Amino acid sequence: MPGAVAIATAVLSGAVALPAYSWLHTDGLVSGAPWELALMTPLVVLAGLEPVQRWIGSGRLDNRPAVRLTLAYALFAAYTWLAGWSLVLPATAILVAVVHIQRSGSQVWRPAVLLLAVTTALGQIGVATGAVSTVVAPAVSHVATLAIFLLSASGVLSVGLAVSERQHVEAALARADARLRALMESSSDVLTVSDARRRLTYVSPAVERVLGQSQQDLLGADLLTMVDPGHRDHVAAELADVVTAGRGTRTSFDVVVTSSGGDARWYEWTVHNLLGDRLVEGLVIEQRDVTERLQHQEELRFAAAHDDLTGLPNRTGLLERLGEDLAMAETEAGVAVLFLDLDRFKEVNDTHGHAAGDEVLVALAKRLRAGLRPHDHLARISGDEFCAILTDVHDVAEVAGVVGRLAQTCDVPVALRDGTQVSVGASIGVSLAFSPDREPDAMLAQADDDMYADKRARRWREENEARLGLGRQNAEATAEGGPA
Repeated sequence: MPGAVAIATAVLSGAVALPAYSWLHTDGLVSGAPWELALMTPLVVLAGLEPVQRWIGSGRLDNRPAVRLTLAYALFAAYTWLAGWSLVLPATAILVAVVHIQRSGSQVWRPAVLLLAVTTALGQIGVATGAVSTVVAPAVSHVATLAIFLLSASGVLSVGLAVSERQHVEAALARADARLRALMESSSDVLTVSDARRRLTYVSPAVERVLGQSQQDLLGADLLTMVDPGHRDHVAAELADVVTAGRGTRTSFDVVVTSSGGDARWYEWTVHNLLGDRLVEGLVIEQRDVTERLQHQEELRFAAAHDDLTGLPNRTGLLERLGEDLAMAETEAGVAVLFLDLDRFKEVNDTHGHAAGDEVLVALAKRLRAGLRPHDHLARISGDEFCAILTDVHDVAEVAGVVGRLAQTCDVPVALRDGTQVSVGASIGVSLAFSPDREPDAMLAQADDDMYADKRARRWREENEARLGLGRQNAEATAEGGPA
């Protein structure tokens, strides 16, 4: 039921109206009894109050619109007919119609026009038959009422169409909002909005599922609380650049974000400066987890620069490393490139198979790595070719010592899984640089040429040693056979 304030307002309106109606009645401007009109006034006022409308609609303004509209029209019709003002019923009724259409929606405008036509017609029929009093001549009442009705009906129609259009827009916005909310809640991306001081003004629901952090706890907090402490200075500098660049600036960078459980993951932040947009007034940041993507990229980079069998850098990785080392080469701290080619590796493959050859390569890779200094590097650049980079080289004798150690390492037989032992050996070429002027490819080519020279020299020595051995055997045989 309506409250005491509403009732008091309605009663007061009747008390104030009584003397006014008495004056109008004396001048012939009101045909009904003043006290009857004074009693009707509170009812009309009371029926239009929101508490009464909610009571009729069981607590809602959009419920039972036909009942509320009919009651209002009936009160206004009785009020105007009693006062002798039936010609103004359409004008007063339009006020009722507009209020109800605004409250209950556009579906009310058709019954409102229908009720307006019915009550207007009944009023004028009553005037014509003398059942309803009028303060003007009946003919004047009929003409004026028709004109007012047409204006009132067009007004109700206009309001109904306007409210209908507004409802369609509101429904479309509601659907779009619901769709956006559903996308935000199901998305694995986190969306945040922060002001120029990095204070979070919006955080999407995904933050609780993805990072385990509460929306409410983050609102008003510094955006950097989401960032790993070691990356906060970098992120703060990036955000400051976006703010300085002005409205519309967009940039992306990778950030280490810490979850509530302490797990650190890589996120790509796409920052859009909308501080100047009055609808947003903030930095809009889309945060996407790119940890797996970065790990995959790193794996691809590693695979592209490393040998699958031995795990050593390949030719690409070697040249990158050599370029970095040569850039720091000095007169007192040079760089040496050792090119190693296994001498009898083809015989191992032909005799024992490629699996045995792989065993030899893996074993020699470990030996060669162990034979280098901690700050040196080793790579496998082709099937049976290895390359070592010696850094912080001071003289040729130092390099010669490493070359001798690696050559001895390769001369030691390798035990295969089946118990067979094979011996390969290696030819080694050397290229030296004591300034950053050398190109990596040129140094590698020089070491390759030197390796072939060493291989020819080793082959010449082996052939001569074989001839000497054969000649010695023949001489011994002749010496033993002569006396016989």
